[in-house]
Amino acid sequence: MHHSNRPANAVPGRFRRPLGSSTGLSALVVLGAVLSGACENRLAPVNPVAPVPCGATPDQTIPVGKSESLRMCFNDENGDRVALSARSSNRAVLTVSIVSSAASTLTLTAEGPGTATVTVMATDPGGLSSTVSFSVWVPSVARLNHRGYNPAWSPDGTRIAFLVPLNDRAGGPISVMNADGSGVTRLTHSMGETLVVPVWSPDGSRIAVATHYGDDREIHLVNADGSGATDVTNNDVYDAWPTWSPDGSRVLFESGRDGNSEIYVINADGSGATNLTNNPGSDRHPLWSPDGKRIAFFRYRYDNYELYVMNADGSSATSLMTLGRAVFPGGHAWSPDGSRIAVMGSPGGHNGIYVMNADGSGATNLTGSPANDGFPVWSPDGSRIAFSRRQDGRYELYVMNADGTGAANLAIGEPFYSWSPDGRRIAFGCNWSDICVVDLSEKWDR
Repeated sequence: MHHSNRPANAVPGRFRRPLGSSTGLSALVVLGAVLSGACENRLAPVNPVAPVPCGATPDQTIPVGKSESLRMCFNDENGDRVALSARSSNRAVLTVSIVSSAASTLTLTAEGPGTATVTVMATDPGGLSSTVSFSVWVPSVARLNHRGYNPAWSPDGTRIAFLVPLNDRAGGPISVMNADGSGVTRLTHSMGETLVVPVWSPDGSRIAVATHYGDDREIHLVNADGSGATDVTNNDVYDAWPTWSPDGSRVLFESGRDGNSEIYVINADGSGATNLTNNPGSDRHPLWSPDGKRIAFFRYRYDNYELYVMNADGSSATSLMTLGRAVFPGGHAWSPDGSRIAVMGSPGGHNGIYVMNADGSGATNLTGSPANDGFPVWSPDGSRIAFSRRQDGRYELYVMNADGTGAANLAIGEPFYSWSPDGRRIAFGCNWSDICVVDLSEKWDR
């Protein structure tokens, strides 16, 4: 065995040699180069690491013609600033641009209906990179009619009733068209201007509408072919906001015939008008539960509106929630199974969508957005809720899961919204005077 004679504390490769030794000179030169390199790269890691995405990027939904900004996140253990690049798998559906590589921000612009995959690459100065991908869905929207708003799908899904504006004013006659936009037929001619959404009877044979001549507002029932129009309220005071009982035998509405707004029920033949609330305050916008046993409505008291539920005979009226100082027709909706109620409220100053159990327990704000959210409508199977969001001076149609997750912006369009009975499409007012339908089947096929 070979034993070295260098001192015990000597550094390997550093023991003395005579000054004239060429071997010793070479060792010093190599050592100098190594130390010089170490000084120049003293902050560089031993094993450089590529940038790492902070997490998965959720899939996006963007309406045709709209752009959205999206901030990406990558971690770089080397402390380097990364450069971004991005591409779309289908530029006819979506284009992508880098707003700011330093801020890691993209702009996604929806060009046409369909689905595209966006791939984003982050590269550090050393050339190391990583990618993250996500999907963007651009919903398909079809314009069915160039003159109409406030659509309502028939129970069998074959037709859509809607209002025709008169001289760009709210209100107008009722028309019906096939679900593909063909066969437009005007139903009402001489019953005055219609106020809000036409309401189909459960069997689809008739439509209830609220009309007005000047200050006189009445409830009319008309057959789905336009025949047999009947004024079932027939008085000179305010009657409005009709809704059918689930069996189609009666109609709920609000009336001013007692000097204030009360909830009334009347038989479909116009007989038996009955005041259900008999309250000195203001009771508005009644809505039957799916089983016909309860009625949800708004009551104004103590300078605020409250959501109430009462039995179908008017007994046991119970306050469920304080909503704020303004309420709107279409501002509340029973779930299809009658177990929950969705309602728009503004306790904090901005309208949000709240869902609660039918007894008022478990109230939860599902949207929590600084924008104004309202007009909730349950999907036929109760799994989702369509609603409007007002931002940037316009209404936009959103759909979210019934627990508030997965909110997706589907289109620019005004309330009111109407689901097709199969849950595959939503009809809505678009471009201020048109009827449009957004197709959900390619994303949420039912």
